[in-house]
Amino acid sequence: MTEPAVSPGSRRLVSIVIPALNEVENVPAVLDRMVDFGSAFPAYDFELVLVDDGSSDGTAERALAEAPAGVLVTVVQLSRSFGSHQAITAGLRRTAGDCAIVLGADIQEPPELIADFLQNWEQGADVVWGVRRTRVRSWRSELPSKVFSYLFTRYADLADYPPEGPSGMLIDRAVLDELNRLEESNRNVMALVAWLGFHQTRVLYDQLPRQHGESRWTRRKMVKLAVDSLVQFSSMPLRACTFTGLGVAVLGLVYAVALVVRSLLGVDTPSGWPTILVVVLVLGGIQLTVIGVMGEYVWRAVEETRRRPLYVVRGVTHSRRVAGTGDQG
Repeated sequence: MTEPAVSPGSRRLVSIVIPALNEVENVPAVLDRMVDFGSAFPAYDFELVLVDDGSSDGTAERALAEAPAGVLVTVVQLSRSFGSHQAITAGLRRTAGDCAIVLGADIQEPPELIADFLQNWEQGADVVWGVRRTRVRSWRSELPSKVFSYLFTRYADLADYPPEGPSGMLIDRAVLDELNRLEESNRNVMALVAWLGFHQTRVLYDQLPRQHGESRWTRRKMVKLAVDSLVQFSSMPLRACTFTGLGVAVLGLVYAVALVVRSLLGVDTPSGWPTILVVVLVLGGIQLTVIGVMGEYVWRAVEETRRRPLYVVRGVTHSRRVAGTGDQG
């Protein structure tokens, strides 16, 4: 692992933000990783901001009880599970670092990724994306994610969003301050960062296998994020409805002309209930689809006007043991 070059006397604080939902078995590995960061990158100070997204297995308690000596650990406990992107937002708003790095609680990012993040940051990048070169999940499990990333980057007009799908990122303090001003309720933090602009780059890494437990990133959560992201950043669904309506209208016109021509030529034309039933079902299905898409936009507009908080914090605890003692502060 090569440590990024840092000018003498410029010791800076790096905040590591990790959202966690029932990840008690991975807590020791997360804490060990923080100790390793301190040893591998002595030119930096590190703080861990772990956001407990409504865990019921004692994730927060174990992180505080086993916090290593000399490592600043901040545990933000949410009142319930609000979702990973809300948890990331809560963590980013509690950071004090010159930059923040968002990682997963499953420790599937190799240590070398942090070196690449910091090196690119020191070279002037404001945002550094982590992009998986190889993945441990099967192609069937990853296919929906890849399809979403392709559609999102194609239609959301976010040039900096990695089309492969980001996994982990570093954000400079200037970007972080701007990000913390954004209040969208249905949020994709990665997309918001890409929307902000600044100088963005990416690094590739090979994903490590998950050591404990199973991913909480369910298919249902993936679908919700995909819908929220497309509605939030793209008018493509509405335009698709418009083009579908135009297409059906053109087909209907062609069909009507064909019927007239057949009648003029003395050819029997189809009639009766089957034809009417097909037309009604097709048009009815299209209309309901259009209404549903419009409803998604209206519902999200209603949620934004409510101005509910993105999350509710149950408590924030700081733990920093001094080497050789058991004191916490």
